[in-house]
Amino acid sequence: MVILSPVVEVVLPIFMVIALGYGVGIRRWIGESSVQGLSIYVFNIAVPLLLFKSMSVVTLPEMLPWRGVMGYFGCAIGLLISIFFVARFWLRDNATAGIFAFCSSYGNFIPLGIPLVLMAFGDEATVPLFILVAFQAPLFFPIMILIQERARAGEHRDPTQWPVLKSVISNQFLLGIGLGAVINISGVTLPLVLVKSLDLIGQSAGPAALFTVGAALSFYPIRGVLRSVAIIVVVKNVLLPLLVWQVARSLGLPPLWQAVMVVMAALPVGINSYLFAERYQCAQPLAGSAAVISTGVSLVTLSVVLALVKV
Repeated sequence: MVILSPVVEVVLPIFMVIALGYGVGIRRWIGESSVQGLSIYVFNIAVPLLLFKSMSVVTLPEMLPWRGVMGYFGCAIGLLISIFFVARFWLRDNATAGIFAFCSSYGNFIPLGIPLVLMAFGDEATVPLFILVAFQAPLFFPIMILIQERARAGEHRDPTQWPVLKSVISNQFLLGIGLGAVINISGVTLPLVLVKSLDLIGQSAGPAALFTVGAALSFYPIRGVLRSVAIIVVVKNVLLPLLVWQVARSLGLPPLWQAVMVVMAALPVGINSYLFAERYQCAQPLAGSAAVISTGVSLVTLSVVLALVKV
């Protein structure tokens, strides 16, 4: 099978940035504390501001195609929750089970999904593409944050207790999403200087996150997580797109919607999986290795998907 050029053009640059980070880390040109500092910048500053800016300017159609939205995220979030409850018994740790489940269901939408879909289907795919992008973080992040904060607080505590809720509400990802939504709904226009500043910071989020993953992997042993990573890759790269494809067909969605949904479902593990792992100091080798290996496998799986979907 020939690897399709749109996949190569989008995926290989991502690999090169990760490889650069790994090379710098393995040579110890950058210390572990510096990698952690870069991760803090990405998680606490760059990504929240990227989410704020994206939510403040996103334009949704007057009538949302709820069947498509509910079809895709019903599959993805249903998979997240199901795998979490299975993995917590297997892994004996709720925090690690949360990372495992998040990796298995959360795709690399922004740095990989957007350019790949636009290259494959053109501007006609803009509406389904950006609707899925706009909903992914607001729907996934609260679940992941609640799982991790609950695990941090201790399993004997009720998840509705104030300390856990306070940590969830004050999370910088959700603050960025919420404040951006408020600006969008209120119709406030951000000053041009602020928008350009946010664009610069947002542009740094993806490359910095990829570099951080590569550098961090050079400090962590990964042999012990390869079996778990293999399961994640099968679920994320193969099972989720098959599930979304079946649901999209059963809902009778337009061919373009079906194609975009399946391609987005087939995207490799999202880089935010590693950022969550680093933020909560849990399962970093698992999340980082899953993101890298899943991305490599996606050269094949995404090519198969793009060859099969019909628009």
